[in-house]
Amino acid sequence: MKTDPTIDDAIADYDRLAGTLAPRYAGSPSAERLVNQHAALLPPPPGPILDIGAGSGAHAAAFEAHGYEVLAVEPSAGMRREARRLFPELKAEWLNDRLPDLLAVRQLDRQFPFVLINAVWMHVPPPVRPSAAAAVLAVTAPDGIVSMALRQGPAPPGRPMHPADPDAVAADFTALGFSEISRSEHSGGQASDARFVRLELRAPAQSTRPDSAL
Repeated sequence: MKTDPTIDDAIADYDRLAGTLAPRYAGSPSAERLVNQHAALLPPPPGPILDIGAGSGAHAAAFEAHGYEVLAVEPSAGMRREARRLFPELKAEWLNDRLPDLLAVRQLDRQFPFVLINAVWMHVPPPVRPSAAAAVLAVTAPDGIVSMALRQGPAPPGRPMHPADPDAVAADFTALGFSEISRSEHSGGQASDARFVRLELRAPAQSTRPDSAL
């Protein structure tokens, strides 16, 4: 088994397993709960919302149902295809882009008041996580919110992942001026033995952003 998985490896896994994983994720009630749990942190509709690693489209659909406009970023062609099949009425804009650089998103020259990064960071190799955090800062509006769920525990068989220590991840973001406003733990649902730590981070104001962020 490979001990140092790359982002390309993860994308290949999602392409290979899209037909199985996407329906499982799309059928979970957690997406609607996530929107409701973030009610106090969300901007007024229509937002916009940036969903990095949008996967099955379940979160994008839940945000859209509440009146938000969503930019859904997903590097797996298989998952994008399944998302369009599972949510044919979804109006979200889909973009083929990836961490750590988010080049396509940054080229849009837009900043988002709410950024969701759900179960993605374990695919980002630790050496490039500081630059990935800087890319997230570049696309987050001043004082905007980044909500990220960090997978804990062993990786699924045949799908190696990197550990995502919450303290280390939070440190990468606070080094860029983010402030941690909340931390919580939750399960991965009935179909998973994984657990997640959710970090909610507030981006720095424009006047306090590091010049070297990107």
